[in-house]
Amino acid sequence: MSCVVSESQATLVEGHGMTEAETHKNGSPRTLDSYHTAEEIAPNTWRIDENHFSNCYLLEGSERALLIDAACGVGDLRTCVEELTDKPVIAVATHRHPDHVGAMWRFGSYAVNPADNALVYSFLCLPAFTRLLVNKSGGDASAIARPGRVSVLPLRDGQTFSLGDRTVLALSTPGHTAGSMSFVDEKERLIVTGDEVNPDLWMHLPGCTSLTVWQSGADLILGYLERGFAGWYGHGDGRQSLDQARETRRLVSEIIEKCERHELGRGRGCYPAEGGSLVIRYRRV
Repeated sequence: MSCVVSESQATLVEGHGMTEAETHKNGSPRTLDSYHTAEEIAPNTWRIDENHFSNCYLLEGSERALLIDAACGVGDLRTCVEELTDKPVIAVATHRHPDHVGAMWRFGSYAVNPADNALVYSFLCLPAFTRLLVNKSGGDASAIARPGRVSVLPLRDGQTFSLGDRTVLALSTPGHTAGSMSFVDEKERLIVTGDEVNPDLWMHLPGCTSLTVWQSGADLILGYLERGFAGWYGHGDGRQSLDQARETRRLVSEIIEKCERHELGRGRGCYPAEGGSLVIRYRRV
């Protein structure tokens, strides 16, 4: 299938055993171009930051590399990736939003859960929305190239990607979108969670599931974090702490319970309050 996709100190770092000092030594943010930096977060594993807004993750094995998400498409992400690895690159998406698939066209194809091929996500990925998002985040939308065509491949729950000396598992974690996926690397003990358990959890957009549906994927992610896996998400500095994920999960349960007791309306809301350190923005329970 083809479609046009727009251009979106010495303490242990939890999960992969490197000290924070080692992380900065081995992978302190390295400037790749005017829009992207790369931080090595585990051996042969980088968080690529685009404009301090969106994160992509590059996992390199002995034979292949896996790119998880492709930001908004500002600048030339492919050239940046090629500065980090000379291996063939497989591109996958945690979900189909413009700040996660913007530069996928530069890689020729990418895999996404087919549930995210629905019209609502295609609409949100139109170039006009991508440019608006980049401008509102303080970026330079003029640096987004006209997107080319890209093949969209199906990504299924339980699918694995063999990179040679490491294997990455894709798991269905619906919520932020119906087809949201998380990616687990057992070798480096990390999980890339997209936008599923963010501190500012956006569940109010068109195409988001109910909070009730969201819970199962959140519990799956929490299970890995509780086993000591390092969590990495799609925005900010990327670091997904266990404490924050637990509290976000608790707040969602609280919303559902209050709605069942008719203490909250079941429609669109923001909980517990706008501007808090943790916020759940929801459309339906």
